[in-house]
Formats: sequence, structure tokens, C-alpha cells
Amino acid sequence: MQRHRTLWEALYRLYEHSGFALAGAVAFSFIVSLFPFSIFLGAIAGVFGGRELAAEAITRLFQFLPERVAGGLAPEVESIMSNSRVDLLTFGAFVALFFATSAIETLRAALNGAYRVKETRSYPFCLALSTLFVLVSAVSMLVLTWLVLVAPRVAAEINPDLTRKVMTWSTWATISALERYALAGLVIAAQLLALHLWLAAGKRTLAQVLPGVLLSVFLWLLAAGLYSYYLNFNDYSRFYAGLSQLMVALLFFQLTAIIIILGAELNRGLMEFDKYRVEAPAEPPVSPSQTG
Repeated sequence: MQRHRTLWEALYRLYEHSGFALAGAVAFSFIVSLFPFSIFLGAIAGVFGGRELAAEAITRLFQFLPERVAGGLAPEVESIMSNSRVDLLTFGAFVALFFATSAIETLRAALNGAYRVKETRSYPFCLALSTLFVLVSAVSMLVLTWLVLVAPRVAAEINPDLTRKVMTWSTWATISALERYALAGLVIAAQLLALHLWLAAGKRTLAQVLPGVLLSVFLWLLAAGLYSYYLNFNDYSRFYAGLSQLMVALLFFQLTAIIIILGAELNRGLMEFDKYRVEAPAEPPVSPSQTG
């Protein structure tokens, strides 16, 4: 019962500690970071297999998002990637990587606020950690996409029967909507675990962050489905005119940030509850004379 109350308390604490305002900052920084990240992704793709690989990785990334959100961002990102030529070992790639870390840095500040912890690590260390998160995200996207695109060709040279199996597994069109959501849930869960464990200041165990991660994954999958349904009959152009596509994406990312911060608030509440339960003094036994 106390743990159920902790969830409701997390919702209140999210409001009390300006979680909604922080979520807006996270959403804005994500939009700002998306294009530099795409440019940096194209620079890394030059090492792995060219711009086609980077474009396919971005395409698959957007397929996890609601259709209207992806539709407003994907053409602009593809335009940036096709018109920008940046090699990995250049100053331009370094600048793109630096601006791509802004979303991670803003999310770190939001998680620190949710966990009520003060950042004691130096700024260079935090910046290096955010850079590492961006690098791992970019490389993992490209590696997974390379396996999907190149693996069938490699398998064709080794075993034609294996080729058909790999092609069936790797063709995105053959994956059902339920399987896409399951895959998205696994990817998001892995990323959230890393964010809660290592990005935010302080030390937490896997058991301590898992409840908030599971809650965030569930709410994100639910929100993505409901948001797609909601956008089918709501036209934001009445409010934002030509900026409606951008605002659709921005509002969805703000909702995503709220869900992530709420998961951290839940973890903090459960951690405090467990700590209180351990430290609470046991009630003294009642003697027979007292009962009389």
C-alpha cells in the first residue's frame, strides 16, 4: 500500500520540483541536438559503410516514433545529412558532437533534480560522459543497421539457405506492430537503465532504478500509441500554423521527458521508503502490566 502511495507522491513531486518545466527544456535540447547528432552520425557512417548506412539508421530510428512525429522531422534530417559533408576527424565533426551532447546534459540536470542529488563530478568529466553516451548511441545504431543491411549479403556468399532466414528476420516490413513496440521497449529500457545508473549523480543499484525504468517504458509505449491516435483527429495547424509539425514533435518529446523524470521520482520515493523502513526503530514490547 505504501508503494502505491509512493507512485502518487512521485506525481506530486514531479509538479512540486518543476519537473514539467525541466521536461520542456529537455525536449527543446533534444530537438536542437537531433540535427548535429545526425551530422555526426553521417561522419561515423563514413567509417562503417557510407551515408546510405547512416540514412537507413535514421530511418529505422524514426520508425519507433509516432508517424506524425517522424513525418515532421525525417525529411529535414535527411536533407541535413544529404547536404552536409563532414569527416570524422575534422573540427566540424567535433562541433557537431559537442552540440549533440546538449540533450544528454539537460537530461542529466533533470535526473539530478528528481533524485535530489548534487552534481559533484567536474564539468569535463560530465561532458566526457555525455559524449560517451552520444558515441555509444551512434555506433550501436550503425552496427545494428549494418547487421540488417550487410548480413544478408554476407550470408549469401556463405549459405543461400541462411540468406533467406536472415532476410526474413531483418526485413522491417515483416515485423508486426506488436513486435516493433516490443523491440522499442527493449531499446528504451536499456538506454534508461544506463541513464539512471551512470548519467545521474550518485550511486544506485539495478534493483533501485528498475521500477522507474519499467514504469517509464510502459508509459512511453502507452503514450506513443495514444498520441498517434490523438493526432489522427487533431490538427495543430489551428494553433501553430506552419510550425505545427515541429510542435507535434516538440510536445511528444516533452511528454517523453516527463515520463523519464517521473520514473526517477518514483525510484527516489521507493529508495526513501526502503531507507525509512530499515532505519525506523522497532516498537518496544508491551508488558502485561501495561495491558492491564
